[in-house]
Amino acid sequence: MIDGRFHKGYERLQKAGEGIPDCVPFTSQMHEFAMAWSGTSGSTFYTDASALVAGIVKTAEDFDFDIPGLGYDVYNIEAEALGQQLIFNERQTPAINTALRLLKEKKHLLSLKPPIPGSSGRMPFVLNLHRLYRERTGISPAIQFCAPFSLAVLLRGYEDFILDMYEDLEFAHELLTFLTEEVIAPWINFQQDEFPESTSAIGADALCSPPMVNTKLIKNFSIPYIRRLRELCRRPVSVINWWGESHVKNPIEFLTLKLEVASGLIRAQDPDVALLGPEIFKEFAVKHNVVLELGVGDGILNWGSEEEIRNRIRHYIQKASPGGKFILYLTSLDADTPPENIKLAVSTIREYGKY
Repeated sequence: MIDGRFHKGYERLQKAGEGIPDCVPFTSQMHEFAMAWSGTSGSTFYTDASALVAGIVKTAEDFDFDIPGLGYDVYNIEAEALGQQLIFNERQTPAINTALRLLKEKKHLLSLKPPIPGSSGRMPFVLNLHRLYRERTGISPAIQFCAPFSLAVLLRGYEDFILDMYEDLEFAHELLTFLTEEVIAPWINFQQDEFPESTSAIGADALCSPPMVNTKLIKNFSIPYIRRLRELCRRPVSVINWWGESHVKNPIEFLTLKLEVASGLIRAQDPDVALLGPEIFKEFAVKHNVVLELGVGDGILNWGSEEEIRNRIRHYIQKASPGGKFILYLTSLDADTPPENIKLAVSTIREYGKY
């Protein structure tokens, strides 16, 4: 049973997936802000599932969020389970120790052993997060994973992996195949077995976004491995967080690539939406009959004036909400995001988001 505090927000999100709810729903990447708001250190927040869940629930309650966004350092879980060393920060999410990359040399791939799904690294922490989140909210969140391309970048480093894709195709594909078939798919399936109520698995793959990569690299080194995950996993697998439409010559071509790996939802976010306007994304979503999620950027939420924040949110709602199938997304609320700006964003959504 959904917790009464979040039942209306959850219902609103569900209805937005089909058409028109009572008002525009919103989600958020909120875990780093919740860490600071709850007064918890990063080393505790990202290792103690009870602290993280308590923090995001408290934040959602205090700021009238539709639901608590279950987030954590998704990009690190498989890497750490493989043996990659992390750096834990007191006011930020953990980060890869770039001085000790696991695949600093290509030959190191030969010595990598697949993790034990559910046991290696902080995989038990993730399982506890899901259990505690369900207990506190009654909501069954999507399973999360780091997509193959982004995981390869984290283990090799951007410069080295880009060179691999151009100069050593065999190694690049060997690495991506290993990560897809021996690391990520078993982890997704393990989570799906543990939480059969979760109906989908969503991959984090922001590192596979322009201008860091071009569409040719996406077509050859990302999409095929997301398709492979779909073959290996028992529930729908999708990736929705590529960004960079403002950095490509043909945004519609890039949106079409995004549609290939999404599952009924297209997400676009600032600065791309601010630069191109929300209309292009709304037209694409309507044409393909998918839900549109527009992200209000962390830049304006951190440093924007009251007028700028209100105008940005109002503009996106006015242009993208007609006809429904629309969700607003507050991107990357971090430890330094001013609480008054978050309250302003929520009140503006409530004011202009009514149908």
